[in-house]
Amino acid sequence: MLTTVLILLPLVGAAGLWLTPWRTGRAAGGFALLVALAELALWVGTALDFDFQEGGLQFGARAVWFDDLGVAYHVGLLDFSLWLVGLTALVSVAAVAYGFWTGRERPAVYLGLLLFLEGATVGVFAAQDLLLFYVFWEAMMIPLYVLIGVWGGAGRLAATIKFVVYTLAGSLLMLVAVIAAGLSAGSFAMSEVGRNQSLWIFLGFAAAFAVKAPIWPFHGWLPDAYREAPAEVSALLSGVISKAAAYGFLRIAVPEFPDAVSDWRAPILALASIGLVY
Repeated sequence: MLTTVLILLPLVGAAGLWLTPWRTGRAAGGFALLVALAELALWVGTALDFDFQEGGLQFGARAVWFDDLGVAYHVGLLDFSLWLVGLTALVSVAAVAYGFWTGRERPAVYLGLLLFLEGATVGVFAAQDLLLFYVFWEAMMIPLYVLIGVWGGAGRLAATIKFVVYTLAGSLLMLVAVIAAGLSAGSFAMSEVGRNQSLWIFLGFAAAFAVKAPIWPFHGWLPDAYREAPAEVSALLSGVISKAAAYGFLRIAVPEFPDAVSDWRAPILALASIGLVY
């Protein structure tokens, strides 16, 4: 239940900002910052209650959506995903506070998008179902498009188009990989997918995560997006969203495709090293 609250709290806060006729930017900023701080406090309580000795999935919630296809709303926290949720909450507090302090235009919409981005990102780290992971992954991209395209710098339009093209290509490959992996296993639950030997499914996941990481040469969207995005959005991109791609590698690509990882380990490490130096 706690995991679901961690996901829903920022999303409900965003809806509150969008649906309530805030009279001043100060009121909208204060409410958004209060929601972000409440999310951080809730995470601290969750971390204190987490049993690190026992490990495994904790604070889980599961509701079957399509039993025949093995699709369910299934969320929970592992030890390393717990810390990524905490990173998301902490950076989001800083981003909301900075956006409030700088006085962005249409603050209720702007800060609501930041909260929506926070909730969707927490969903990425908490999802235990491949289709649910994909839904949160795509939901995470939507506010980024708007934040860069509307509140970005002079070259925001070109940066947004490039960002959309790159991420859309990666997302389509991931969708195909998710469907193929789920249907081949008879379930979309990450715990039941098992080890898959398909190189093509692995490459679909790897390409999507490589674009978002980003790993060279899939990094073409990054310079323009970082330069044109508002400062707090760039902080979220570099501090949180890129970690979501690394999490995807560690949570899905590496454990589910051991043979493909073994075969492609050297090229992936080489590309990552080139990107690090470049």
